[in-house]
Amino acid sequence: MNNNWEQVSEQDYKVIIEQLGREPRGVLGIACRCEFGYPCVIVNRPINTEVETVTVFPTTFWLTCPHLKKAVSQLESSGMISEMETKIAQEKQFAEAVRENHLSHAEIRQSLVPNEVKQVLAKNYPKEFQVLVKTGVGGIRSQSGVKCLHAHLADFLVDGNNVIGQIVYDSLKGDISCSSINCAVEN
Repeated sequence: MNNNWEQVSEQDYKVIIEQLGREPRGVLGIACRCEFGYPCVIVNRPINTEVETVTVFPTTFWLTCPHLKKAVSQLESSGMISEMETKIAQEKQFAEAVRENHLSHAEIRQSLVPNEVKQVLAKNYPKEFQVLVKTGVGGIRSQSGVKCLHAHLADFLVDGNNVIGQIVYDSLKGDISCSSINCAVEN
């Protein structure tokens, strides 16, 4: 896993705001771009200190592409999360792969936090520390569940190793890019 994310330019930041419909918090970089060069997946800071109290933001990779967000929302609406949970319950090998994806994601999140910060977090904010080290893709607390297909797809697009993200990707039948360069408004 490469932790050398692309830096966010001023133009990228404007595009991300347009894609999300709000100002993002804690963006570390861009992990993946679309074919038109727009941010597709951003990397978030695991610890948010922009609010009055220290909180952990467990969604490391955030899918920003409007086209993909809409397509994945349709898959979620059609019941794909329930289908994945059933598959986890019925297929031991699949369940183990999902568990490994969650553990790997937690390791990536932890790698973004300096050891001295983790030590302070563990001592002064033990609940938040547990979120940092124990939650999986999308912040799910169960290492065998599914919370958000968007997060699984984002994880897959970044590292190519997420079994649920792969299924989401395959379900899109290769339709992972929008048909127009105008998917995000440039300012």
